[in-house]
Amino acid sequence: MIKKRIALITLVAVMALGLIACGDKSKESIEVVNVTTSVSSTQSSNETNADSSTEGNVQGTATGHDWPYMEKGVNGSEYVVEAYGKCEDLTNWGTYTNFLLRDNWVYIKFPSLIPTGTNNVAYQSDDTVVLFRQVSESDYADQITDLESIVKVSMDYPDDFHSPIKLMKKYWKLHDEAFSMVIDSTEQVTVGQYDCCKYKGSVTYVKDSVEHVVPFVSYSSFTKGANEAFYWMVFDVSEDHSLGATIEDYAVKMGYTIVEGNRA
Repeated sequence: MIKKRIALITLVAVMALGLIACGDKSKESIEVVNVTTSVSSTQSSNETNADSSTEGNVQGTATGHDWPYMEKGVNGSEYVVEAYGKCEDLTNWGTYTNFLLRDNWVYIKFPSLIPTGTNNVAYQSDDTVVLFRQVSESDYADQITDLESIVKVSMDYPDDFHSPIKLMKKYWKLHDEAFSMVIDSTEQVTVGQYDCCKYKGSVTYVKDSVEHVVPFVSYSSFTKGANEAFYWMVFDVSEDHSLGATIEDYAVKMGYTIVEGNRA
C-alpha cells in the first residue's frame, strides 16, 4: 500500500487557502480532511485562523516527482501537489501561500503564518519574521545579472518597494531612524528544484534610542518559467539571537516547497 500526502492549493484573490488530503491513495480508499490556515498581518496584530471547509476528490499523485508540482483540477484551476522525494516530508510543515510575479505565480510555504492581503512580510508563531519578494518589476531589474546580485542590488535601492530595506523599515515602523543591512557571506547552492544564492547577514537599526541587531538567512533564485528574480529572508528577532539554527532550517525548507503556476 502506497502512502502519499497531497496538498490542494486553490486561489482566492491573492490569498491561498489550503486543503490537505492525507491517507491511503490506493483505489480502495481516499480520505479528505480540512486544514486550518493561519495568517499574519502586522507585527502587533493577533494571529487569526481561517478554516477551510472545502472538500473534494483528490487528483494526481506524487509518483515520479521529487518536489512539489502543479496539476489541473476538473474545473481547469491549478493546484499544488506536494512531493518530497529528496528531503524530509514537509506536507505537514508550514502553510502555503502564493505571490504573483510578472509572468508566473510562485507558491511557497511560510513556516507557520502567511502575510495578509498584498503584504510580503509575516511574523511567525515564534521569534522569527519571514519576507518574500519578487524583483522582476523593480526599477533595478535590468541590473540583476546573476543569482548573487538579486539581493545585493536590491539592497542598493533602499527606497524601492522591492528592496528588503524598504520592506523591513516599513514593517518595523521606522522612518528617519538609523538602519543598515549587511551581508556577511554568500554561497551558491541548490535548494529543491532551484539553483540559489544563500546569504547570511544582519540588520542593525535604532528605535526609541535602542539599537537592535537582527540576524537573517536569505535565498534568491530565478523562476524557471520566465527567469524572474525573487528572494526570501528569515529574520531572528529573539532578544538573545538564539534562533540561528531555526532561521537556517526555515529558510531552506521554504525553498523545498517552491513551485510555479501559470498566470491566467
